[in-house]
Amino acid sequence: MTVFRKLISACAAATLVAACGLAQAQTELRISTAAPDNSPLSEAMRAVKARMEAKFPGAIKVSVHAASSLFRQGTEIPALQRGNLEMSTPVSFEIEAQLPEWGILGAAYLFRDIDHMFKTMRGEIGKEYFADIEKKMDLVILGTGYLGTRTLDVRTDKPVLKPADLAGMKLRMPPGPTYQMLGKALGATVVSMPITEVYLGLKTGAIDGQDNPTSMTRDWKFYEVTKQIPLTNHLIQPVFLAIAKPAWSKLTPAQQTELRAAVNEAMEKQITQTIADEKSAIELFKKEGLSITQPDLAAFRAIVHTEYEKGGLTAKWKPGLAARIAAVK
Repeated sequence: MTVFRKLISACAAATLVAACGLAQAQTELRISTAAPDNSPLSEAMRAVKARMEAKFPGAIKVSVHAASSLFRQGTEIPALQRGNLEMSTPVSFEIEAQLPEWGILGAAYLFRDIDHMFKTMRGEIGKEYFADIEKKMDLVILGTGYLGTRTLDVRTDKPVLKPADLAGMKLRMPPGPTYQMLGKALGATVVSMPITEVYLGLKTGAIDGQDNPTSMTRDWKFYEVTKQIPLTNHLIQPVFLAIAKPAWSKLTPAQQTELRAAVNEAMEKQITQTIADEKSAIELFKKEGLSITQPDLAAFRAIVHTEYEKGGLTAKWKPGLAARIAAVK
C-alpha cells in the first residue's frame, strides 16, 4: 500500500470514529406524563424540550409523551428505576408507594392554600423529601409544579353535600394507600382505574365519579359525561419532574444546570396557567349546565383524618411532620 493510500485509509478511519463518537454523544431524554396533551404540564415539558435542544443542538434530544402514551400511569417510576425511561412527572401518591413515611404529603386537607404548599415543598421539608427520593429511589427531582386542587366530579344529579351522600357511589381514585383511604373516607366505594379509562367508565356507569383538579376534568373532557362538581377541594396537589439518577449522571455539569433552569422556568409558567385554567374550567362547567355545589368541608375534613388514623396510615408517617407542615408560614 502506498503512503498516499495509507493516509487516505487513516483519514477515513478517523472520520468514521469521529462520526461514531458524535452519534454516541447524543443523549436522549424521554419524558412520560399522564397529563393530557393540551394541559399546561405537557406544554411545560415541551418548553423544556425546546430550550434543551436549542442550547445543546445534536447533543441532547428530548421527546414528550403525554396522556400516558408511552407508559401507563403508575408504571413510570418502575420504568425510571429499571432504566427503561429517563424522565416523568410523578405526584406524591406514586412516591408514597416506596416511601410510606412521606405519605402525609398525599393526605387530604393538608395544605391551607397553594402558597402554603409551595412554601412547604420549596423549603426545608421539601429538601428533606427530595433528598430521601434521591437516596432511596434513585430519582432526582428537578422542579415542582402545581397539578391543581382535586375535587369531585359526579355523573348523577343527586346532591353531594356531605360524606354520607357518597354512600354506595363508585368513585375512581388513583392508586396508592393514602388515595384509596381518602376515597373510602369520603364515603364512597373505591375503584382503581387508569385515567385513560375514566371517561368510558363515567359514560357507562362503571364508576359514578372521579376526583381531579377542575382543569384536568375539563382537559380530559370528563365534564361531558357528568352532571355535577361538588367542590370538596380536598387536595392541593404538587407535581414533580423527576429524572432517573443514571440519566442525570450522564449529563455534563453544564447540561444539568441548564436542565434545572429550563424546568424551573417552565414550571413557573405551568403554575400560572393551571391556576387560570381551574377558574375558567368552572365557568365552562356552568355554561354546560353542570351543577357546581359547595359541600360541608368541615364534615369532609373531620372524617378523612379519622379514617387515616383508623386505617393505620398515620402510624407510618414521619413523627412530627404534620405539625412541621402546619407551622410553615
